[in-house]
Amino acid sequence: MSATAASGALPVADRAALRRWTRDLVGRRKRGMAVVLALLIVVTLAFSAVPAIIGAAVDLATTGGERGDLAWLVAAMVVTTIVAIAGVVVGRYEAARFGESILDELRTRVYDATVSLPASIVESVGTGELVARATGDVETLSNATRSSIPAVLFSTIASLGLTAALAVTDWRLALASIVVGVVVSSGGIRWYLRNAAERYRRERQADAARSAALLEHYTGRHTLWSFGADDLSHTVLRDRGAERLASQLATAAARNVLRPALRLGQAAALATVLGLGAALIEGGSLSAGALTAASLYLLRLIDPINTLLEELDELQQAKASLERIVGLIELSDDRQPSVPWPTDGATDGSAGERATDRTNGRGGASSGVGVEIVGLAFGYEPGRPVLEIERLSIAAGERLLVVGPSGAGKSTLAGLLCGTHEPWEGTIRLGGVPIAGVRREDLRRRIALVAQETHVFARSIADNVTIGRSEATLDEVVAAREAADAWPWVAGLPDGLDTVVSTGHPAITPARAQQLNLARILCLDPPIVVLDEAMADLDPQSAGRTEGRLRRALVGRTVISIAHRLDTALSVDRILMVDDGRIVADGDHASLVATPGPFADLWSAWRQVRAGRE
Repeated sequence: MSATAASGALPVADRAALRRWTRDLVGRRKRGMAVVLALLIVVTLAFSAVPAIIGAAVDLATTGGERGDLAWLVAAMVVTTIVAIAGVVVGRYEAARFGESILDELRTRVYDATVSLPASIVESVGTGELVARATGDVETLSNATRSSIPAVLFSTIASLGLTAALAVTDWRLALASIVVGVVVSSGGIRWYLRNAAERYRRERQADAARSAALLEHYTGRHTLWSFGADDLSHTVLRDRGAERLASQLATAAARNVLRPALRLGQAAALATVLGLGAALIEGGSLSAGALTAASLYLLRLIDPINTLLEELDELQQAKASLERIVGLIELSDDRQPSVPWPTDGATDGSAGERATDRTNGRGGASSGVGVEIVGLAFGYEPGRPVLEIERLSIAAGERLLVVGPSGAGKSTLAGLLCGTHEPWEGTIRLGGVPIAGVRREDLRRRIALVAQETHVFARSIADNVTIGRSEATLDEVVAAREAADAWPWVAGLPDGLDTVVSTGHPAITPARAQQLNLARILCLDPPIVVLDEAMADLDPQSAGRTEGRLRRALVGRTVISIAHRLDTALSVDRILMVDDGRIVADGDHASLVATPGPFADLWSAWRQVRAGRE
């Protein structure tokens, strides 16, 4: 890779990675590629036969041949033309099928890579860059695969076929035209090959930067409007637009060097063939028909070469986009855990994994899993840790409340436990098993996060609840709804559990969306549940009722609650207070309140605020 995400930018694949990916994508589709190439060769042979037939007709006319021979030549031209046209039609279809299969795989890989990146990387590079790669770069590559790449394949094979036909017609004319054409155009071609790739790469980067800026300022438009900072958007977008324009002018300049050079080379080659051919005819070593055929071959070469020229622009953009796409995918692959969860993990009473009872859609009394953290350090910027924990053990089935001021590291701890962040150093074990390198799907079955932000997909209520466990029964879905306090309003919908909803559905308030999210977790039924401000969007009455239901539903589970409010402090087994990225208090409620310290101060302040509100 030529860059890394740690430097604040997503990586771009180098040449070796690009070649490896291209070989892999094409190599797994050898049959499709062979069919496309075979059809292109047939089309090229058919089209190449036409100048030879015309040349033979000229010789026939100049030597006074039979009319019957001319009729055969006309019939041969008709047949070759029909074959060529049929080959083009079938070839385009096969090329489209071949290209779409590659695009489908790349789109899937880009999506998987985008959603699986650790949150720290996403926050470092920004969502705009990810969106640009997942949309703009994929679209650029799609356009090239559908039109430019087939056109280039055909033009390349046609150019080779026509050149070979020219050599067969007369090797002297072929050699002279190639030498003169290459010599005349070589300067412009060499300059283009040295400079164009980097210019197109910068153009794609400038386009991505402009898209990212537009997304960021559109998302924050209300804030900008509230503070009267609209000029900030105008300035940033104007600067990004200027960078994009400069990069486009740079690529246009590269094209303006290449095009005249190639066309000048074509003209010089044709002039050479005509001049040399006339001399050879005068010397008696070349027929008029051969010169006619050779001239037609050169004239026909102009079309595929011009097509290559026109599509080279698209190919350079496609290459730059593929570099960015492969860079994103390989970054995800490098970080994608691949080790399955061990089947013979530890089973001791405090940290071992326990059996799960799904008889009623809820965990049994001994279904929790212990958590252990040793020597952990993590931050979002190099050299600036935001969380450091020397040692933390959470017993199986324990209910732990994590509190602390905003920015103390509470949500970061939740992300580390659930695998959305990767620690710089240290070890996190669930049930005695280190989670580093464990497959994400295996980890999700053992620990689940309920965050304050949630999303309701455009699917039925039942489908939303069973997103993490599609094999759940109807009884389990109903039990999860009841435990999340969502059953009353779900039962009142027109189609009940089959009602199709979404985040913008009139029936889905923020509180109900959170209830659906809680029901998902209960249906998934993991041994460890992390609640990160899960009740923040619920009103106090609903929060208290839902908390009570969850407490009963999660009996035996290991529950880690991240909260600002201390409403549940009296109902948990243990309280952990985090401040400035470190644990400053750890113990049960009674002992922490009785001991002067940060938690006792926090508890006292919270009670005073609560009393004032009442």
